Amino acid sequence: MYINNIGMSIESELEAMYQKRYERREIKKQPSSATLYQHKNNISKLHEAITGNIPTLFGQMTWVEEKSADELLEIIRSLKGRKGDTIGIASQRSYLTSVLVAIRVIDFYKGQETKLFKDIMDLLNVPLKKEIEDYRDKLKEETKESLPEWSEVMKLVVNYIDTADQNDLDMKILLRIYTIYPIRLEAADLIYLKDHNEYRKLKKKPLTENYAVIGEKKVIFSFSNYKTSDKYGTNEIVVKDKLLKKLLREKAKVATNMMPMFNVSRNTMSHNITAFFKKNGIEGVSPTTLAKVIETKAYESIPESERSKMKTLADFRRHSLETQAKFYVH
Repeated sequence: MYINNIGMSIESELEAMYQKRYERREIKKQPSSATLYQHKNNISKLHEAITGNIPTLFGQMTWVEEKSADELLEIIRSLKGRKGDTIGIASQRSYLTSVLVAIRVIDFYKGQETKLFKDIMDLLNVPLKKEIEDYRDKLKEETKESLPEWSEVMKLVVNYIDTADQNDLDMKILLRIYTIYPIRLEAADLIYLKDHNEYRKLKKKPLTENYAVIGEKKVIFSFSNYKTSDKYGTNEIVVKDKLLKKLLREKAKVATNMMPMFNVSRNTMSHNITAFFKKNGIEGVSPTTLAKVIETKAYESIPESERSKMKTLADFRRHSLETQAKFYVH
């Protein structure tokens, strides 16, 4: 039975549930604030759609015991997405995943044994999984011809690096990173380390942050905070590009040791990169688009006997070759 606690909120209830999961070693690390916000947002919107009210506690969500998985999916599918359209398959999966989270908050120890929990898992693992794969196949085909040319992208970025003033150093670095490495948005979180000795000291314990280690001879990126880090662990990238190393060493002159390098969120960084290319005549170019451009260029440029290079590129993004081939090579 669910018991409301005085002073609790949806946020604190979510945090308490995940803390229990962490203590029981069900998860290796606590979810990010963005993940917690997404679950709260999804659950609150779903509750409002069902009851007409915005919830303040999970105890108000009696629909968890009243609705079936299919009924909840129909309600979710009726929700409005961007520009007034109904939400897509990926968002539908996100909402259902948030319902699973709500069930664990409401009944932490037995929630997974309920029919609703099991039925939602079945939806996620079979029909919705097939729908999202079909959607991605269709989207891949639709966007195949819309990717910008690698040479055009590089020309814009190199020209910008050569002509923009010193105040744009952060943008120069980020653009150079995302036109070389097909990584996720974690570059926005890079923390500056002034030498490799400090990095080696940090590595004595499990790493949980993303670092740019800018030494006199060697520069590396170290990523431990990314989407699939639980599976793949810390990802170290040795920076060999001379221009990027030059820009990073310029940044090191003004950066503060053990502090964020860019002071920008992942979403804002992505928006800024898209805005840069739009301003220069290329619409819809995000870091994910650049990853597709990089990987497609590499795929097209190597002979069959050297396709093992694709494994290296997949490792940069920390996903499988299957995922790379299916979603990123156009």
